Amino acid sequence: MNALTRAADAAEAVLSVTELNRRIKERLESDPRLLQCRVVGEISNFKHHPSGHMYFTLKDETSRIRAVMFSSRNRRLQFQPEDGMRVIAFGSVGVFERDGQYQLYVEDLEPDGLGALYVRYEQLRQQLAAEGLFAQEKKRPLPRFPLRVGVVTSPTGAVIRDICTTIERRYPLARVVLAPAQVQGPDAAPTIVRALELLYGLEPKVDVIIVGRGGGSLEELWPFNEEMVVRAVARSPVPVVSAVGHETDVTLCDFAADVRAATPTAAAELVCPHQAELRAYLEQASARARKAAFVKVARWRDRLSDLATRPVLRDPARIIAARRQLVDYIETRVREAQRRPIGLRRRALAELERRLQRVELRGAIQARRRDLMRLEHQLQSLAERQLLLQSRKLDGMIGKLEALNPLAVLRRGYSVILDEDGHSVITSAQSLVPGKRIGIRMHDGTVEAEVKARGGDAGGRVEQLRLDL
Repeated sequence: MNALTRAADAAEAVLSVTELNRRIKERLESDPRLLQCRVVGEISNFKHHPSGHMYFTLKDETSRIRAVMFSSRNRRLQFQPEDGMRVIAFGSVGVFERDGQYQLYVEDLEPDGLGALYVRYEQLRQQLAAEGLFAQEKKRPLPRFPLRVGVVTSPTGAVIRDICTTIERRYPLARVVLAPAQVQGPDAAPTIVRALELLYGLEPKVDVIIVGRGGGSLEELWPFNEEMVVRAVARSPVPVVSAVGHETDVTLCDFAADVRAATPTAAAELVCPHQAELRAYLEQASARARKAAFVKVARWRDRLSDLATRPVLRDPARIIAARRQLVDYIETRVREAQRRPIGLRRRALAELERRLQRVELRGAIQARRRDLMRLEHQLQSLAERQLLLQSRKLDGMIGKLEALNPLAVLRRGYSVILDEDGHSVITSAQSLVPGKRIGIRMHDGTVEAEVKARGGDAGGRVEQLRLDL
């Protein structure tokens, strides 16, 4: 009987897996200490499911627990949870019967310590903005063609590799100067400041500086919010590009820098032009220069053609003859101007002599005669000065005419080669052919010649036939 009783009791104690999980669930969910609890931990394995539910793990130094936050709860969150973020979760412990695994059903989340950091961030931002460190008028343009690019980042991270690869691909002329620094942790800020000061004191100087690191949580990016780092960036003697975190990450270094880049790769693209763009720009500039040169040459060619049609060059002898005629006319006018006053004075003298003869006043006659001689002398001096002045003007005009005379050039040893008819001027040895008769015009005559042969740079050889002076 006892054996049968024990067997019946044992049969009743056998549970299915589902029944066991359900009993565990009932026991856990009936514990008031687990219905509403607060759990602090770091998020890992975060996944935001397309359904809207959030699945993640909360962990500390020695343990972890799975957690789930349904979409009806997480849509009220004021921040986006991510791996590495330390949070305080409010919720209850339950069992997921299908897997037989207990987990935390989260109803609300708040960052653990983020509130204090955010208050510190805002206070420092407002303080530095009031000092003018973030003023827009202090922002400097980036150099167009930098030769030395300073980089402040970790020497072992992917940031420096991305920057070097981008610059090498876009603008190989630039040289990257790395100032190594820690970019995470409580000791990172002083190393960033030392790296910046090192770049500031380099000779030769860098043209632009990139301060950057990859993405991370607010705590990981906090060194770039430290006051010492922000002030070091603001006092840079050269433009600074801030490339801290991802596009959504904003640090105080971004406000102090001259330019903010979404990523370190974008920073490298901002500081260096693309060689293909430079090549296209140079080709366009070269085309514009060639076009401008062609236009200028055409303009001067038109002007030269216009000058060649001027009468002074087409028929200079006629111009000289007209000038000579003008000189003769001026000379005649000068001589008449000299003779006319003398004739008038002489007629006046004769009239006075007749009057004096009638009056017989010897003394008055002698006085008038002396006056007459004085006036005649003055008139002669005036006429001589006038003649000298006009002669000098005449010599100046003759000199200008002689300067325009093409024959004056021939007197200095030059000559002009004419065609067989003597009408056209030959200016190129390429137009000479053997056997062709030509004329050589010199200052005192013309030589007729025949082309025997045409050489290279020495020109054609001619044989003199007759001298016709």
